[in-house]
Amino acid sequence: MIAIKKDNIKTQDTTILQTEDDVNNVRLFDHDVKLSPIFRNIQKEDGTIYSENIPEFNSVVRFHKDNPFKYTDVLSVQPTTYYPIKLRTLEKIATLLKKAGYEITGFGELKGNKLAYVELENSDLPELEFDGTSLKPKMWIGTSHDSSLALRSTIKVRDGVCINDFMLNYRSDLLFTAKHTKHCDIRLKKYANQIKMATDVINNYYDVVKLLQSTPWDRHNTETFFSNVLNAEKRPRKRTKNKVPYMTEPMYSGRHDKQLNDLFYAYENSPGQKERGHTLWRLFSSVTYWADHMITDKELKAGSNILNGTRARQKDKAFGLVNQYTLLGNTTS
Repeated sequence: MIAIKKDNIKTQDTTILQTEDDVNNVRLFDHDVKLSPIFRNIQKEDGTIYSENIPEFNSVVRFHKDNPFKYTDVLSVQPTTYYPIKLRTLEKIATLLKKAGYEITGFGELKGNKLAYVELENSDLPELEFDGTSLKPKMWIGTSHDSSLALRSTIKVRDGVCINDFMLNYRSDLLFTAKHTKHCDIRLKKYANQIKMATDVINNYYDVVKLLQSTPWDRHNTETFFSNVLNAEKRPRKRTKNKVPYMTEPMYSGRHDKQLNDLFYAYENSPGQKERGHTLWRLFSSVTYWADHMITDKELKAGSNILNGTRARQKDKAFGLVNQYTLLGNTTS
């Protein structure tokens, strides 16, 4: 089973070692992952074929928990020094956090099952409400099976009015520290320390939100802001008419033009916007709404709007820009 030392995170740190399954885990995922050797076929001079192991690499395969010999997907190929975090380890972390007082509110897989996550809420964490906005934090735990994301915990804040999400300090580990070794030594932090660290991060974010909501925004500058978020640039475009090439007047690309129209729609019409008034918070919220809701199914399944995905980076850029605008005090001047 998964070895646990000091299994009481209410009062002390807890160490988890990744070994075999634990029947006491909450079951969130039907599948899990493991390493499998890779072979290549080699043909001899006489025409016979034999298989030879490639010792430098393993494949990360996905299998059903009820039938561990039935592989469903090869998720990635990795050096033999790589050890994936198993889904049962995420379940063990979630189980211990649930015992400490957290509530599991979501879980799933993205990026073609190469990224798995669990979300939890806790009534001890602060919330924030004002007209058009209702912010509630979630602890987010995730890991990838293609070496793109190490096991980590962070905070996702959801606005319940428009169901927009924003990830905070995703490079920090608020709930635990982890060593990516064969047995995956994970040290869950004491509950009081978890709550204190998370509360500090959340309240710092809320202070910024309140400042954004109190800072007016000049709507006439909105196109410039959105084009900066998208890295969209007006420039002459090469076109052909009656087989004769010509250059247009400066214009956005077709993709950026559509995205800008969608962002303007989000600014004017997404839930909560009228109540927020013409403020920097309304401006930022239009980007998070666009990134989370005006998105293709392909982008959503790829996790584009979380962590280091394209839409997530655009959220981060928008947040940085509105923070810069707060230094002006009144952006309508």
